[in-house]
Formats: sequence, structure tokens, C-alpha cells
Amino acid sequence: MSIKDYTSSSDAFADISEGTYSSSDYPAMAGFVTVASRLIDADFGRRAGFFYPTTDSVSFYYDGSNAKCQTIDEFVSISAVAVAEQGGLSSTDYTAWTLNTDYIVKPYNYAAMGKPINALEIVFFNGVKAAFYGWQKSVLVTGIPGYSLTPPDLIVQATKTQSIRWFLRAKQGWQDTGANSEFGKQQYKGMAELDSDVRAMLWALKLELMP
Repeated sequence: MSIKDYTSSSDAFADISEGTYSSSDYPAMAGFVTVASRLIDADFGRRAGFFYPTTDSVSFYYDGSNAKCQTIDEFVSISAVAVAEQGGLSSTDYTAWTLNTDYIVKPYNYAAMGKPINALEIVFFNGVKAAFYGWQKSVLVTGIPGYSLTPPDLIVQATKTQSIRWFLRAKQGWQDTGANSEFGKQQYKGMAELDSDVRAMLWALKLELMP
């Protein structure tokens, strides 16, 4: 399963003057883009490629909440939900549940809002299920985990901003400070982490994803 970057070297270079780079600089920028993408994942505490997952379907298990609502990891889409209603752990112990008959996904308008699914809820009206039974490893969710099928604009911009800063600093010998006629004097950090203002750029989205 390939893990995707949140932008490309060509898109990153499109944000700076052509005179600042040459064709031989593309591999270096691609490396910065990959590292920035993975550091963003880590900063959010999410799996690699969370904001731009592959379309491969995977299955995640959860302990049953023993309640009408079941919190799950973020999913772009869900193709199946099965529950071990009697608590067994073999594959034959799981009963397939039906969307909009046994359970619904939340938030209701996730697709229109461009948000991921993050919870399941029992259907109250005419539903026949009482709860997500509170057994160990009793809820099985199959689908595409992640935030969205394409990276949000904010994630793309943060990735480009961080990658460009690393690239410009590398062009000046990885000094702590550097100056040129286009950008003036700038302060660069020498640690392998996101810049503080890049983190600030991402803060509102991080608050949204906090449990």
C-alpha cells in the first residue's frame, strides 16, 4: 500500500521564484515534501497518509461501547459493519448490520461538509438492535480510513510552506539565518520538526480532530 504525499515538488516550486531553483533541485524538494507530509501526520497523531489515503479498503476492530453510539476512527467511507453479538471472536461470530436499518453513520452530512465519518449510531425508530454490544473486539468496520479522498487545501498549503522553507534553508548551507533580495532576512530552524507558524496554521483543524 503506497503512502501519498500532500503536494508535489512542482506545486511547491510554483510558489517561489523560478530563479531560486533549477531542474536538478526537484529530487531534493520531493524529499522535503515527503518528510513534511509525514510530520504533519505525526503532529496530528494519525496514521501515515491520513489526509490523502489510498482507496484500498481495510477492516478495523473495536471493543463494543455497550451504548447506542460507537466511536470509531475517521473513515472516508464505510462499506460494511459487522458485530459479534454474542461476544465470539471467530469470523463466523460476526453478524452483518445494515446501514439505515440497524445503524447510521455520523456526522449525518459528512460528505457535504467534506468531513470524515467518526461514529456509528443505532437506529432508534423501528430499529431492532439495542446497542453496540459491549464485548471485546466485537465491532468490525470495513472501509477507507482517513480524512478525505483528496488532501484539504489547508494541509496542502502547510506541506508546501514547510517544504519551501527547508529548501531555501538548504540552498543557504543550512545556516540558522539567511538573506536574499526576494525574501529578505528570515530565521530558519535546524530541527526536524514543523515550524511553529506551520503548526499554528493547522491548529483549527487539530482542534476539530481532538477526541
